[in-house]
Amino acid sequence: MNDIETEQAGPAYDAIVVGSGFAGSWAAKELTEAGFDALMLEAGPAREPAQIPDRAASYTAPDREDADAWPRQPVQRSHFNFAPRGPHLFVDDLEHPYETPPALPYTWIRGMQVGGRSLIWGGSALRLSPFETQAADLDGHSLRWPIGYEDLADAYEAVEGLLGLRGTAEDLAQLPHGRFRGEPPALTPAEADFRRAYRRPGTRPVPVRFVPADAGAGGWPGFTVQATALTAAERTGRLTLRPGARVTSVTTDPVNGRATGVDYVDVTTGRRHHARARVVFLCGGTIETARLMLNSHSPRHPRGLGNSSGWLGRGLMDHPLVTSSGVLPGYSAGSVLPAAGRQCGLLVPPAQPGKGDVRPFALWVTLQRGTGDGAVLGGIDAQGEMLPYWHNRVKLGDKRDRWGVPVPVIDCGYGPHEERLYGAMRQEVELAASIAGLKDLSVAQALTAPGRNVHDLGTARMGDSPADSVLDRDNRCWDAPNVFVADGACFPSGGWQNPTLTIMALAARAGRCAARLLRDGEC
Repeated sequence: MNDIETEQAGPAYDAIVVGSGFAGSWAAKELTEAGFDALMLEAGPAREPAQIPDRAASYTAPDREDADAWPRQPVQRSHFNFAPRGPHLFVDDLEHPYETPPALPYTWIRGMQVGGRSLIWGGSALRLSPFETQAADLDGHSLRWPIGYEDLADAYEAVEGLLGLRGTAEDLAQLPHGRFRGEPPALTPAEADFRRAYRRPGTRPVPVRFVPADAGAGGWPGFTVQATALTAAERTGRLTLRPGARVTSVTTDPVNGRATGVDYVDVTTGRRHHARARVVFLCGGTIETARLMLNSHSPRHPRGLGNSSGWLGRGLMDHPLVTSSGVLPGYSAGSVLPAAGRQCGLLVPPAQPGKGDVRPFALWVTLQRGTGDGAVLGGIDAQGEMLPYWHNRVKLGDKRDRWGVPVPVIDCGYGPHEERLYGAMRQEVELAASIAGLKDLSVAQALTAPGRNVHDLGTARMGDSPADSVLDRDNRCWDAPNVFVADGACFPSGGWQNPTLTIMALAARAGRCAARLLRDGEC
């Protein structure tokens, strides 16, 4: 690495944003619209709208013959969207390695490009409810959120207003309604029958909520950040977007410990650069953010940036699933409607939680959305919460990647709560399948392995105290208060909801906070 040229001092910006996905784009939007100049560094390349396939494509996993044609993507090709969306939207696993213990495989799905994983996003958009932010007070598990639902409500409104969210308002406290621009697609006859027949105290089936694929800005599909927040930031004229810029560390002042900027490598030329800023936003994704902070060690931050509590890299979570499928006798194949992931069918939210053995979970119901061997098919999946265990972590390994950054080691597995969760979720799946009339039901014999649901969360959690958290209630690093972490790393617990809408809302809220501090001269 010594033969690579080094640019010792780069230009100064008001803010540097690392990562151009959901979190980075929304942080940049708020900063630039407030009048501040921001540099956005993205490790991957830029894309064009024509490179993003129709989300309504049939979801088919690559067969063995096709899989053998992608030897450089052994992890990525396991994702169900790999073939229909295209291998180009997923990373090269050999170029971006990671390690796991032999007995604890972790599936790390990545979309390293401008727009990040928004280009492969399913579009499910659900708000957290007050029950998730208060869950620790109710059952004593995990760390409590330092903010409540009311602290996120305005940010949810702002994000949903730009996304064009589809959904229906429901009178369910555990499923706060959003700012909807249209209703979801029609239900199939089997789904409509299930909705009428399902009767469980405290809940009911409702249409799914999602961001449609309708073309947005510049012809980009509506579920991409290029159609929404990223384009809004670029329109201000205050955003400098630099693809192919691999950030290797956050630099800090040796006296006060605050961030001074970042070091990064141009992945095309190999040349090293340093960029300076008053504020640094880390938005590269849960695992990459932990890796970057751990690698940003110095005399003031000997265990990594923001790691005085010891919690940096710990508390890694995903949302475990129990999946099922079966056949629907008595329903016509002529009434089958297209499947589109979680942009169709029904959601059954959990009842309002009380003290119990497991955290609440939800059901996703898609019936009469496909055929096979002449039969009409259906499926019911349960999605629940994984607790943020201390032992589930990201740490730095001994090996280094081609840019000299230590390869992450991901050590993550389920615990006693998830063992109980599987039994509870399976029971509810089987009950719902009986109500739906599903026959020849096949239910997964175990939870999906960590990482498979691509809802990686935790590793730099928010909290009320620097003694047991990495960030404060505004996503600011306790140990370096001009560093903000606004991606999924900041979650102290995961809830049952798909996290993307909340990540965007948290990033927008943090961006507004940073703009206020910059304006007041506090950063």
